[in-house]
Amino acid sequence: MSSSDHTRSGPGRLVLGLFATICLVLQACQVQPLYSSNRLTASNLQSITIEPVDDRVAQQLRNRLIFLYSGGKGEPASPEYTLKLDFSGNASGILREQLANGITAQRYTATATYTLTDRRTGAIVGEGKRKVVTFYDQTTQEFANRRALRDAENRAAEQLAEIIRADTASDLSG
Repeated sequence: MSSSDHTRSGPGRLVLGLFATICLVLQACQVQPLYSSNRLTASNLQSITIEPVDDRVAQQLRNRLIFLYSGGKGEPASPEYTLKLDFSGNASGILREQLANGITAQRYTATATYTLTDRRTGAIVGEGKRKVVTFYDQTTQEFANRRALRDAENRAAEQLAEIIRADTASDLSG
């Protein structure tokens, strides 16, 4: 048998042609990274104002979002979008029994519901509900317990802010 006898048959050519067609179609698709240097998304994020909140942890969340949106510049002078936050959080035990030396494992669950609205039209640009859980240890020392809970609350606020920032950036870039 010579090498010329190993030419592609009809089904082989069909598979090769189908593969080439799929490659051309996929080449036309574009994927844009969310955190790219797209100035439009960054500009839109910098034009979001966040409504005031009335809870300490919600205020931590709001402050972190302001920082993430503006890059540390503060709230915009003439915002194009308004973000409304509803926040709730609660602490609860994880284990039924204590660990060694009176230590118990605890969890703090934080939930934020947000609505992003265009200020000119009043249209809802994006909305969602996000939840995070942070963990901490509770000991027999009252001050240490309060500080551990506060640290867990702060971690939850930071995590929620990162998630909401990503969600709103996606809403505004789409």
